[in-house]
Amino acid sequence: MKRLTCIFLITVLALGAGSCKKFLTVAPPDRMSDASFWKTKSDVESAIANAYGFLFDILTNGPYVPGNGDFRAGEIDAPPSFDVFAAIAQQDLTNKNRLARYNMNSLADWYPFYQSIAACNISLDRIPAVAALSEADKKQYMAELRFLRAFTYFYISRIYGDVPLYTEAYDRRSLPRAPMVEVLQFCLKELNEIREDLPWQYDDPTKWGVRAARGAVYSLIANVDMWAAGFDKDNQRAYWKEAAEAIQALKASGRFELLPLEEWRRIFKGRTRESLFEFSVNTNYGTTTRYVSIGQWTLHSPLVVGYASSDVYYSSDYIKKIFPVDKSDKRRDLWFYLPYANNNQSMFMKYSNVVNMITSASWLLDDDLIMFRYGGELLTGAEALANLGQDGPAREMLNLVRARAGTEPYTGSGQDLKNFIFLERQRELIGEGVRWYDLVRTGRITDPEQVKSYLTQDQFNRGGWMWPIDEKARNFNPNITLNSYWTR
Repeated sequence: MKRLTCIFLITVLALGAGSCKKFLTVAPPDRMSDASFWKTKSDVESAIANAYGFLFDILTNGPYVPGNGDFRAGEIDAPPSFDVFAAIAQQDLTNKNRLARYNMNSLADWYPFYQSIAACNISLDRIPAVAALSEADKKQYMAELRFLRAFTYFYISRIYGDVPLYTEAYDRRSLPRAPMVEVLQFCLKELNEIREDLPWQYDDPTKWGVRAARGAVYSLIANVDMWAAGFDKDNQRAYWKEAAEAIQALKASGRFELLPLEEWRRIFKGRTRESLFEFSVNTNYGTTTRYVSIGQWTLHSPLVVGYASSDVYYSSDYIKKIFPVDKSDKRRDLWFYLPYANNNQSMFMKYSNVVNMITSASWLLDDDLIMFRYGGELLTGAEALANLGQDGPAREMLNLVRARAGTEPYTGSGQDLKNFIFLERQRELIGEGVRWYDLVRTGRITDPEQVKSYLTQDQFNRGGWMWPIDEKARNFNPNITLNSYWTR
């Protein structure tokens, strides 16, 4: 498993840092509470880098993003030698032996996410008193930290459901789990308060996507709203309205664009006009991942050495459903090799920026860890607008994405339009760790016609959509209750 050889690439690329070696001496997190640390702008930049880096390190501890976001839906076939992925698709999430490979059993431990939240809370407490910072610096840093904290809470809410809500530095109370909708409403309040405190996008392209900007804030607002709408049904229209307005503002900013699909490797390498929020992976700066990206298992020669076949592959039934054989679509043609083969000669090539290709044990994927990008967020906006009955604007956003894919525009309306947008998200965002969450928030997870690894309504109601929480959470906090569905 990877480990960073310097603190975090974000420091080098986005904070204007010097050499990688310099950041081997960045103060560790336990020094963040030391008053002697908070003196210079460099100290604060290091703390900001740590905040981004904590989250990067958590999300790359294993294939957490594709594991819960893609494999869990069941449309990816894996042989017995990759039983960990079969276990996830079979919802066998308390079987630590089956999940031990690639650290997937560690996703049950939410403590690392709270280390990231604590780092944000401490920095938010300390930064206002740093005399070396201008007011503009303080505003930017505080906005970035509040964004990162909100993103973390949003991310773990989708994994675990209700979570403890810590917002103050050095808070040692044993807080119980807060209702998920309350946590999401906290995130929305935070994001709306800071959304004007950052530029839409930075002039420096090395910061695109890897530093939180207004585009990332508006994207997160929309995604939090769409998730909240799935569970707070009495207020759905208000959430959809805010989500639609956020993406319309994102589009109207003129700072983002859909790159030609033929440049897909550049899109997923990151820091483009399509980038909204992502974590940089760059071997030149020592940030490497292995056994994290879905591309690790879906590629074979000649794209990688030493593998005559892919380890896993998308089932042909699923690919035919989202990419019908008789319909043109560049995404199918560019992102897949033998898409309908239904065996391990097929390749999913969306993530295929490969480096160090010397031996089968040395090659690494150099694609960024994409959280939000413009193509996906146009579809978020289209979904919100369709839910509001604004079919014309919804089709406009939808067809921008379809035009880029070289496929015919959609002309339907009503429920047909809503269903089509859902399928379009599967086409556009396949392999990007969002399918399971889309199924859950829209309620489609209980429909066996929509997903292979479906849940019954009873399983859903009892929390079967959540990931189990490790029992040791109660060792740190006796007021924690576990996800009861998984404690049987």
